[in-house]
Amino acid sequence: MRPTLFTIFGYSMSSYYFMGIVAMIVGILMMLREVKRLGLDTHLAFRGALLTATIGYLGARVQHIVFDGFFEIYLQKPMAMLNVFNGGLAFYGAVIFGFLTVIAFFSMHKVKVLPYADAFGYSLALGAGFGRVGCYLNGCCFGEISASPLAQRFIPWGLSAKNQLARDIVSTLGSQPYPVFPSQVVSAVANFSIFLVLYLVIRPKHKKAGVPLGSWFMMYSVFRFIIEFFRADARGLFFNGLLSSSQLIAITVFIVGLLLVVLPEDKESLSGSNS
Repeated sequence: MRPTLFTIFGYSMSSYYFMGIVAMIVGILMMLREVKRLGLDTHLAFRGALLTATIGYLGARVQHIVFDGFFEIYLQKPMAMLNVFNGGLAFYGAVIFGFLTVIAFFSMHKVKVLPYADAFGYSLALGAGFGRVGCYLNGCCFGEISASPLAQRFIPWGLSAKNQLARDIVSTLGSQPYPVFPSQVVSAVANFSIFLVLYLVIRPKHKKAGVPLGSWFMMYSVFRFIIEFFRADARGLFFNGLLSSSQLIAITVFIVGLLLVVLPEDKESLSGSNS
């Protein structure tokens, strides 16, 4: 765990946000490479990527504030909602807002949406892995207390310590927290593995636009639904704690992914035509 990656001229760089920047840069480069391979408009795709990254980032912030169990806290300090570079984010918020932005942006430019959306799907799959590395370094998105050989012990005063203090498991915030299941590490490995399946298996074989993105939607949502049962951090619980907000979203995302894979391809691929 290393919440602060480095400090330059008095400015501390958060490992969480640093890995987010890495994910964005690598993701955009991956997307542009795929767009070029498909013979699509790289300049249009780059502009769409910048807009999608911006709206997706705001979406991640919105989901964290509204659905992750912190809304009442933010109501007490409403200005903290605007502190977008020093607060929580939720990945599914980025996915949902980003996906809607891709549809709107490329439809507005009257080109086929799904080929571009597929290219964005590869970058999402890869970026999710880097993002979870950032979660591990930051100490967030941790699992339940565990005696497993894989369990990780994070630092006092960290997020797992705060969680265990709130649950009366440790007596002080400065106490050494108990080891927890490394859900961030498992998530990083799973996300990189999903990307490899998507890029090395599905990408060379698919014949229909929408299959790569739909496949990622399904694979990621199934994994996310399962890993949520092992997490202990606050992220919004529903039905008396039975399901988290991310699990409810995962069900919807899986259905959307399934439709993208199985429905016959619209010749216009949602709208427009590529030249």
